[in-house]
Amino acid sequence: MDDSEDEAPQTADDVFRTAVIFESALGLLALFLGWLLGPDPRALVPKIDLSVFQWDVWSPVVLGIGYGMAAAIPMLLGIAVLRRLPLESVRELERLSDDGMLRLLLQLGPLELILISLCAGVGEELLFRGWLMQWLSENPSGVSGPLEIGIGLIGSSIAFGLVHPITRLYVVVATVIGLYLGVLLLLSGNLLIPIAAHATYDAVQLMMTAWQKSSDSVDLDESVD
Repeated sequence: MDDSEDEAPQTADDVFRTAVIFESALGLLALFLGWLLGPDPRALVPKIDLSVFQWDVWSPVVLGIGYGMAAAIPMLLGIAVLRRLPLESVRELERLSDDGMLRLLLQLGPLELILISLCAGVGEELLFRGWLMQWLSENPSGVSGPLEIGIGLIGSSIAFGLVHPITRLYVVVATVIGLYLGVLLLLSGNLLIPIAAHATYDAVQLMMTAWQKSSDSVDLDESVD
């Protein structure tokens, strides 16, 4: 008997577990690389003392998350504009929601999509902005100038795009998003801002796409009836 016949089809829960484990593993990889090669991405995350409840202690965390969530708005607006362009590459990207793992992913509930987005925001930002961008920017003298910083920003953004090879357009979009998130980190020095921006962007995009797919299915059912 063919072993493939004994394999159960993949479910939405399987995709959920895989996504959470994979994205979390990226964060652990970033911490390992920081320990092995430096620099430590945790140095860019504000330190808090849970025993002290003072605004000046908590403000870098609260403001970092708030600014990050607000910083997701330009990305969401940019994608909304892109989706209106009459390009086949855009239509190709939208058709992906009907295929494979993404179709199963969109069957998950809002809380599950938010958790995946949080894991992606933390894991990918620790790796690409928290570690890779800083590592590429390092100068043997210990002082990074505009050239080194530019290399780190561009190099980490290209790498970020290349690990999202869904379509050629998506690679370009992810690279541009990587540049934007990198600039946020350079301007703020607070890794929580790109983390929150990334997580918010992913969560909104996933939930909006899932809602749209659900609405389309309802409309189709009503038209058939």
